[in-house]
Amino acid sequence: MIVAQIAYNHLNPVARARCDALIAVNLDPFYSAGTSNFVTAASWADDFKSALDTGIWHYIDIPFSLDGTSTSGVALAPFDVVQAINLNIATLQNPSATQSNQAVNLRYLIHFVGDIEQPLHCSTAVWASRPGGDAGGNLFYINGDWSNLHSLWDSGGGFLTDSIYRPLTVTGQNILNAKVATIEADFPYDYRTNVGTIPNPMDWALEGWNLAQSICYAGISQNAVPSNTYLNTAMATTEQRMAVGGHRLADLLNTLFPLPSVVLTASPGNDGNFSFSWGAVSNVSYHVQWKQQLTDPTWNDLTNITASSDSASFAEKALQTQRFYRVTE
Repeated sequence: MIVAQIAYNHLNPVARARCDALIAVNLDPFYSAGTSNFVTAASWADDFKSALDTGIWHYIDIPFSLDGTSTSGVALAPFDVVQAINLNIATLQNPSATQSNQAVNLRYLIHFVGDIEQPLHCSTAVWASRPGGDAGGNLFYINGDWSNLHSLWDSGGGFLTDSIYRPLTVTGQNILNAKVATIEADFPYDYRTNVGTIPNPMDWALEGWNLAQSICYAGISQNAVPSNTYLNTAMATTEQRMAVGGHRLADLLNTLFPLPSVVLTASPGNDGNFSFSWGAVSNVSYHVQWKQQLTDPTWNDLTNITASSDSASFAEKALQTQRFYRVTE
């Protein structure tokens, strides 16, 4: 839900409206009152994974060895979180897909983009007595507050042990808001970084696989109590991974459900002004930029204009003999 809230904070108005509409679709008999909005819907895939037999959709077991034992004993699963995310994206891109099918796939996508940021959802460790892998740390047993390494990382080393209730109570919402605020302050979102590109989720999985080796299995032993240093690292890593997940989900949904293209229409000059207008989305901030020559290497920022309706405009004194303009979201 924290990943979902971060993403929802940064959806453009078109994406937010489309997602709200899909989350509102009645999925009876797979309906849960506790997952009735974008944020709480993040838990829907866990609620029904047994009923829908989708447990293996939540992870990918990419093996690595802790002691040099061959990883050839790890069985290849018929489906995994990478394939699931690709399926979700394809369904949401498909104009022929039914609304209910898109609604289901959006709920899965929200959840899986969160799951894949947890490094132990992307890896399985192999050693001499576990040639088939440890099921993403589920069979790497530890002592203390967690029974195994996977449960420790699912709780973020303690970062996620506060109860966030579903449906959200005031207390649960306050806990959620506080954690989101901390993450957003530490990891600000840049909406122009990756919007417009459909990612390859295998890149995300390999990132998690590398983190599992360099962080999750480093400095911890089986049947031991994790040190405070280890737990602090787990909490810091979890905070960073949740920020990445929220940003990636926002980027992806803003790409799937983009704002309409900006088309500029010049207006006749009045009182020595040059002006133009464009179709806009209310409450979206648009960036007006200029160049002296189209061949100039960079665009210069001129001003930001927040649309108050379905159109926006810009005007300035026509003091230049030539200037090129563009507007970006």
